[in-house]
Amino acid sequence: MSNKPSPFDSATLRRMLVAGAVLAVGGIILFVLLWLALGSANMQNFPRLILSLCIPPAIIALLLGGYFLISRR
Repeated sequence: MSNKPSPFDSATLRRMLVAGAVLAVGGIILFVLLWLALGSANMQNFPRLILSLCIPPAIIALLLGGYFLISRR
């Protein structure tokens, strides 16, 4: 038998749900902050929207990628 935890263990599932919720709320907050910051910089709406939509997922991907590179072997 392997020592891998079950993916359907209630503690593991709860941790994954909390991590997903934190990342989702963080992405929404980052979108709003970028939208407001770029709006105060007098940027037009279309580039402002594209940047606000694309930057938060890129930051989340960098954070998750860095986490997996550092914590996993």
